[in-house]
Amino acid sequence: MQVSAVISLLAAWTAISSAQSHIRCQNTIGGPCGDSSRPREWNCCDYGYCQPWNSGYYQCIDKPEQCPNQETDIDYYGNDLETVYGLQPDACCARCAATSGCAAYTFVNENPDGKTACYLKTSTAGRVEKKGAVSAAYKDFVPPNNPCSAKVWDSCGNANGVTCCPDDAYCQPWDSGYYQCIDRPDKCPDQEVDIDYYGNDLETVYGLYPTDCCEKCASTDGCAAYTFINENPDGRTACYLKSLTAGRRTKKGAVSAAYKDFVGPTCPAKVGDQCGNSNSGPTCCPSGSFCQPWNPGYYQCVAEPDWCPGIEVGVDFYGDDLSMKKGLLPDTCCQACHFDANCKAFTFVNQNDDGQSACYLKTGSGTRKSHAGAISGYKLEPVE
Repeated sequence: MQVSAVISLLAAWTAISSAQSHIRCQNTIGGPCGDSSRPREWNCCDYGYCQPWNSGYYQCIDKPEQCPNQETDIDYYGNDLETVYGLQPDACCARCAATSGCAAYTFVNENPDGKTACYLKTSTAGRVEKKGAVSAAYKDFVPPNNPCSAKVWDSCGNANGVTCCPDDAYCQPWDSGYYQCIDRPDKCPDQEVDIDYYGNDLETVYGLYPTDCCEKCASTDGCAAYTFINENPDGRTACYLKSLTAGRRTKKGAVSAAYKDFVGPTCPAKVGDQCGNSNSGPTCCPSGSFCQPWNPGYYQCVAEPDWCPGIEVGVDFYGDDLSMKKGLLPDTCCQACHFDANCKAFTFVNQNDDGQSACYLKTGSGTRKSHAGAISGYKLEPVE
């Protein structure tokens, strides 16, 4: 049966309405796992962790035994104890383990002075996204026996610095000059002070208090977390409901937290099922597949190419063109990139004015542009 006939037959199938993205991680120690141009969640490993050596090369390496929970492209901003230069990642962990009061560290391999930097930390607080950084807690850290003397409703600092609150409370920024210990919301207990979960907005609700913001998230379909800001130019509080906890960044006056009982959507689609069209946009596909736009009226779940995991749907890697090949399919476009030593990425467009598919091989990811009928991806490369 011709591809066009298969597509016509499958176009009658029911579209799937829920949304979910799929990420396939590198599964080999020593294998490449991304670069700084990719979203943080894509720079991942099934074994070990993804170490950024420079902006163009991240690699899966073994986790240090004493610091197993590595966070790639994350900086534990602030709370610096000491900075040590010239260490390797495992030695940075060992240095933290040997330093009194060190609870965690941030390691940056590539710096302007050519030296690695190991930032020892007293806390894992202040998580923000930072390309090229790796952060981890020292697993055997025992906090000093300095109980917090503050009580609920006591002051806990201001925008220049936060002090402690009792275990059942967190430090709420009311304005830049006054932060106060208040009770943690039952459904959102893990508050992050002066942190914004940037992006992934579902809805913004004005005029709520912090506990009400948590309750609003808990009662809103698809809400995984929120960011609450009490002081705004218009005089109203703002509760930003979020579909993800991604996009952590420092923002004075913000408080963010996850809804503890959030359950993400599941995808009922199978490979071969329809997954939307250009009007609805791509819907979900099962693990190991992506939503291929064959034409504006028909998108279909197809298996991800083995050599090019992490396909981006509706994205064109504009520029950095190496060559263009006609008449290929998504997997053979990936294959063409795999066997071209100069190819790092590709963009594939199935429907074009001349009736032929177009496979654009790339020397890099160029500039990401929205293109409804395009898919783009990177090839996995062996370690040299």
